Amino acid sequence: MKQGTRPLIVGAGPVGMGAALFLAKRGIATRIINQSASPSPHSRALAVNPRTLEILEPTGITEAMLRLGLPIHGVRLWREDGPCAELRFEALKHKYPFMLALSQSTSEWLLAEALAAQGQTIERGTSLVTCRNGIDGVYLELRRAPDNAREALRVPWVLAADGAHSTVRRQVDVRFRGRGFPKPWHLVDVPLDATLDSELAHVFFLAEGFVFVIRVINDIRKDSAGAPVWRVMSNLTDPVGRIKLLQPTGPPVWSSTFHVSHGVNDTLQAGCICFAGDAAHLHSPAGARGMNLGLEDAWVFSQLAQADAVEGYGHLRKKVDQRVVARIERLSRVAGGESALMRVMRSVMTRWLVKVPMVRRQMLATVTGLDHPLEQPRTDIVPPGPSIRTPFENKAGSQA
Repeated sequence: MKQGTRPLIVGAGPVGMGAALFLAKRGIATRIINQSASPSPHSRALAVNPRTLEILEPTGITEAMLRLGLPIHGVRLWREDGPCAELRFEALKHKYPFMLALSQSTSEWLLAEALAAQGQTIERGTSLVTCRNGIDGVYLELRRAPDNAREALRVPWVLAADGAHSTVRRQVDVRFRGRGFPKPWHLVDVPLDATLDSELAHVFFLAEGFVFVIRVINDIRKDSAGAPVWRVMSNLTDPVGRIKLLQPTGPPVWSSTFHVSHGVNDTLQAGCICFAGDAAHLHSPAGARGMNLGLEDAWVFSQLAQADAVEGYGHLRKKVDQRVVARIERLSRVAGGESALMRVMRSVMTRWLVKVPMVRRQMLATVTGLDHPLEQPRTDIVPPGPSIRTPFENKAGSQA
């Protein structure tokens, strides 16, 4: 058995690559493996929030993201009779008072390039066969394609960032506790002739649910007609056909039907194994928090790893992730619930609640990822990271 000195990251999506990059910038070399031989061509996440832009600053990726992405300055809410409210991110007292529309495929490409610049190689086509905790680290068996060569090794710790169907989670018998919506949600990326403002996200509230619309920016997929591609997502079938303002100019670039679950693992840490991103928590795409919350997990983990305080990760992140998932679940149930109560809640929200300043602030904070302070653990040991501001705090250097 090989005794590895480098920690292992399982999963080379944005969370796994982000963790490897944060650690590399702090002088900690890792191994990162990914079962798939190539990155996914599909972009699930489409928005980078202010907190993610800030924690990525020391890696150099933020600057590139800002060049490639489209700032989204707010969310326009619609009823069936027209627009009813607008939430403007300029109200945020933050360095980046906007969401950035940028495809996940582009974000992953930037992360991979930054890792390569650090001399880090992603071991694609390498899968985890077994994984267990021992008294002196984590014992693993890996299998490499295409020859199925196997490698047994021991590493000091493992970060599981291997997605919703985490192999690591199953191997160490950590349970995911959550509940799903009974009906699937639908999304389509499609070229549209739309009169909508492309610098805003749009949410149409209908009697039966909602339709969400946002521009798709700098995706690796190209539309032959050259028309702008928009993402349309809904709890309802045929989401494009339900909104008269949306006129397709060509066939869909990509479409997907998926089930929505909300929940968090029983624990985010089992011995020397920690969980981040979808391997740790799941929620609907409402609120644009999935990739962003996972990258926040990775940033906190890197802080703890440098301070030799990884044992505090599970306790520190679980309470944060639980609160965020609970907020997103409430938002999703109001937006997409089909019961009479949820229909009334949608009507109340679009007519009155969005006019209440406290409600508007909470909605803005939730969408932008600024609904909780980002704790920097063990500040007596860990060198200061980037300045992280909670929403609406007026600090030096913030922008109104």
